[in-house]
Amino acid sequence: MDNLENKGAAEVRLRAAQIQSRIAELTGHKPSRTTLWRWHLENRLECSRIGGRIYSTDSAIREMLLADEQRNRASASQRGQLATERLEAQIASDRLKAGRN
Repeated sequence: MDNLENKGAAEVRLRAAQIQSRIAELTGHKPSRTTLWRWHLENRLECSRIGGRIYSTDSAIREMLLADEQRNRASASQRGQLATERLEAQIASDRLKAGRN
């Protein structure tokens, strides 16, 4: 588990409900507490556990969302490249078929 105390004295710890609300403000989607817990276990969201409760910070939330956005952009770019390659292969195949007729 990450220690949020090293993040700076000015940064406020947010409890699970506050984390959910903050993510909803930024994305338009409110994650469940189970999702927060899963993100914590997957080390996607920097959190600390105190007394069985999850705490995080606004900067940790923003870092996670930025990383997710970058990952999604890369994935979309790869999907676009694959679609282009499939289209080029289909065109080449169609030209071969047309050449045979």
